[in-house]
Amino acid sequence: MKKKLFEPPFLPHKKGSTYYNYFPEDNGQTEQPESLLRSMKMYLLSHLKGKKAGQEVHAWIDSYSGKDCSDELVITWLGHATMLIQIANLNILTDPIIKSPSLLYKRILPFGCQLENLPKIDIVLLSHNHRDHMDSPTLKALHTKDKPLFLVPEGNKKWFLSAGIENVQEFSWWQTWQAGSVDFTFVPAWHWSQRGLFDHNKTLWGGWIIQSKQDTVYFAGDTAYNKYYFNTIKSCFPAIDVAILPIGPCDPDELMRRSHMSAQDAGNAFLDSGATSFIPMHWGTFYFGTDLFHTPIERLTTWWNQSQVLLEGKYLFACKVGQQFHLEHHKSSYSNRHDQNR
Repeated sequence: MKKKLFEPPFLPHKKGSTYYNYFPEDNGQTEQPESLLRSMKMYLLSHLKGKKAGQEVHAWIDSYSGKDCSDELVITWLGHATMLIQIANLNILTDPIIKSPSLLYKRILPFGCQLENLPKIDIVLLSHNHRDHMDSPTLKALHTKDKPLFLVPEGNKKWFLSAGIENVQEFSWWQTWQAGSVDFTFVPAWHWSQRGLFDHNKTLWGGWIIQSKQDTVYFAGDTAYNKYYFNTIKSCFPAIDVAILPIGPCDPDELMRRSHMSAQDAGNAFLDSGATSFIPMHWGTFYFGTDLFHTPIERLTTWWNQSQVLLEGKYLFACKVGQQFHLEHHKSSYSNRHDQNR
């Protein structure tokens, strides 16, 4: 059921049938796409570096041992931007992709669980229509397996209907869907959309706030850093328990910062959001930049260690693929450690 929580602070900027990022201030970002030659050069460099990952990949794989549902908040990273979020006895999957988005971009970290071993999925959240986030084979497989409800950005419903998936609702920024006792609100991100040659920015992009009576989760999707966006989300949702933020690709910075966050930017976004716990995502699964496999998580760890004055009462949980984050377990363990350090 759609409902209205508040008046939208601002709406997506649209000219004709094309969406644009909203410019309340000059952040130095641009809308210009990168040249084909530069993109191919980046692709070749990333794959040459990718061969050096070796045993580092295996250190980031855990055995999935989930349960069918959970009233308390449990989050499992399944790779890239795919998170299994279990809250108020709902099973939610974000931006699911099991294999690779194309022959050019091979998967490095495996999907964190066999599809048949996943619990029954109730709701699938999509942030935008890029093929590493809106993967056709995975979405069709989930539809066949569980018939979940798909909540998608504005302009994408027609793709689902053409694929034979009718249980779908589409959203503009700040619109909310209620399922049981949980609210799902589509919130702004600084990014872009495209699946074919002639549909650049014809559909919207964004992130999701998932809010139960006890807990609030912010799944940012793909986004560049924009302080205004994150501050506005905080003003509308001032008690975010967990922020799930992308931390890569990082390099080359002058290209990536147009639509992605570096690890350091993600740290600043975490502070801007006011969240208590930080789960990093969108790293280590595909080589989309020229950084090494471990670069984003190493840079985030360095930033975290250097920013302790700003991070009192904050918590970083760098999940392995298949590893679970239990919010209640974390709260009690963090409280015990904090008391012991006094």
